[in-house]
Amino acid sequence: MVFDMRNIYLSFLGLGSFKKNMEQYVYDETVYELNGKKSGKTEFVQVAEIQILGARSFDKIVIAATQKSHDTHFENLKSQLLQAGAKNISHLIINEEMTPEAQWKWFEQILEVIESGDNLTIDLTHGYRSIPIIFSTAVNFLQKARDITLNAVYYGAFEKEKKLAPIINMKDFYIINEWAEAVSRLVEDADARKVAEAASKSDPFQAGELRDHELIAAFEDLTNAVRNVDIHNVPEKAAKTIQLIENKEKNASITGEILLKLITDKFTSITADKSLSGKYDKAYFDIQLEIIRLLLEHKLFMQAYTAMREFIGSIGLIRIEKAKINSSDGRKLRRRFAEVFVRMLQKEESGWRFEDQAKKDKEKLMPYYENLKSLGIESVLREFTKDLVNHRNGFDHAWSSKSKAYPDIEEKGQQFFKNLKKIVRLLEKNKILI
Repeated sequence: MVFDMRNIYLSFLGLGSFKKNMEQYVYDETVYELNGKKSGKTEFVQVAEIQILGARSFDKIVIAATQKSHDTHFENLKSQLLQAGAKNISHLIINEEMTPEAQWKWFEQILEVIESGDNLTIDLTHGYRSIPIIFSTAVNFLQKARDITLNAVYYGAFEKEKKLAPIINMKDFYIINEWAEAVSRLVEDADARKVAEAASKSDPFQAGELRDHELIAAFEDLTNAVRNVDIHNVPEKAAKTIQLIENKEKNASITGEILLKLITDKFTSITADKSLSGKYDKAYFDIQLEIIRLLLEHKLFMQAYTAMREFIGSIGLIRIEKAKINSSDGRKLRRRFAEVFVRMLQKEESGWRFEDQAKKDKEKLMPYYENLKSLGIESVLREFTKDLVNHRNGFDHAWSSKSKAYPDIEEKGQQFFKNLKKIVRLLEKNKILI
């Protein structure tokens, strides 16, 4: 079902200043200016904004007020809004209590009048105590939960000494919510895509160094490579991203510097340097371990288990001379020998059944396999390979062959990771991995 998007104007009504000679609360009259246009003289910034923006711009006007501020000003405000051409005007009574429970209730009351997909214009000039602050903080929630579009956030900068009060649109500052989410996504999920998205929405003065098309593309490429378990391309993409960041850091703003450092800290460990040979050597396995660590740290378990299974297959390629990650022929050898090696570890030798090309590949692997066996490395691998592959296959088939996902996925993932690090140490100790 598709709903028409409404244009909602939401404002807050306070008491103003108490005038002893009048024995009542009042707002001082002034002329407001917005976007080069002036309002008529009025004590209400809401009236000025409706005059300038046009009453037809809004389907509904909502004024949030305490009972006291409503009783003091609302009828006068409503009368002036009607004179300005407004039609659908409603009020919302907010409790004057300042307890956390009352503050939460304020937010939920306002939430009730805002529907999914609304276009929202807010004025925060007049409001009872912390109500504008609380609602201002909650804007991000509305953007995500109700998919609202924030058109403007106005503040009337009234000063008694000045005849003209400018109305400031603070909307651009609310991009900070996007940046906050981007940082959270980066720190918690190793996902730099939200940083790229926030950068593309921001003005140049807001961490403008991140508004670089090449850098944004690098963030997206790196994140996609990590989450798609493109393990052979992750190091190169990480290196490219870090290099671009280093170029930007030289003239970065304070905000930009913080964000760039977060990204650098997150991905430096999986960056490939020029010493990578393309072979299945110590440098290759060290980077693979870092990628697996990153995936487990951020609970990307399906990706981590896939990488760990491929890690075991890669161990079988150490002695296959032409097996390389940076050539087409080398990758073809991987598809053959890595799969056979994993199968050799999943079953006892008496249960091996290899035919055709797989049988020939098994025979080629046998001297290396026997070497691993004599060193006790094969037995360590065999202890956990079947269990690891079983867990990984659960993800691969969406657990459809099981009653439910295994409850020990995180715990086992960490244990498998420790086992893989142990294998690397044994291979290095015995001069198999150099």
